[in-house]
Amino acid sequence: MRKNGLIVKDIDFYGDTLKAAKDSKGMVWVGILWLCKGMGLTKDQIRNERKRIQDDLVLSEGVKFHPLGTGNTNKNVLCLQLDYVPLWLAKISITPNMKENNPELVKKLVKYQLKAKDVLAAAFIPKSPYWQQTRTECKSNRRLETEEIRNFIEYAKGQGSQNAERYYINFTSLANNAIGISSNGRNETTVNQLNSLTLIEHIIKEVIREGIRKEKYYKDIYTDCKKRIRQFKEISFLTSKENT
Repeated sequence: MRKNGLIVKDIDFYGDTLKAAKDSKGMVWVGILWLCKGMGLTKDQIRNERKRIQDDLVLSEGVKFHPLGTGNTNKNVLCLQLDYVPLWLAKISITPNMKENNPELVKKLVKYQLKAKDVLAAAFIPKSPYWQQTRTECKSNRRLETEEIRNFIEYAKGQGSQNAERYYINFTSLANNAIGISSNGRNETTVNQLNSLTLIEHIIKEVIREGIRKEKYYKDIYTDCKKRIRQFKEISFLTSKENT
């Protein structure tokens, strides 16, 4: 269904109906209300999550209002850009109280944290089996890189950084920009781009690890990552025409 230039879809996620849209630039936006309802959050919890997303220093950068609501095509609802969804879900803590009093919510939350982004992306961007295999391998490498980024964030905080969590998005943008894709474009890349992305994220992972081991200043580590990626681009561009 098209609304105001958006391709809007109802997406089945293990029996829950999620709502998302793809805009004219290819960016996918996810309705927060449907994600919260799907996970089984109460009205108060939904209200708190909506406020937290809009107040969060990083998540607020991926917020936009789109007309996804049913029955009123002009009704704008809070949406989060797809690439920010895992970060938001990861920020929802699973407390001992939740485990004891609402185990079903905990199970759903874990499922959403692990799989929601992939299902939502696949609804808009179907790909070949070979692409899917390459993307899966890329995700495995991405998880390793994310662990190093988390270590870097704690390391930066220890050195006095007040906005260390921004580096999750900064490193992601660094890798995306290196191969010329948008923030949600990882699901619109070619196999060659995915292979380059894997190499770039491996570079980031290793530079972070080496920098922390050498006790470098966190901003210098980030600068080192940019330099190493620039070097990679200069080398890879020498053969780019042969690979097209």
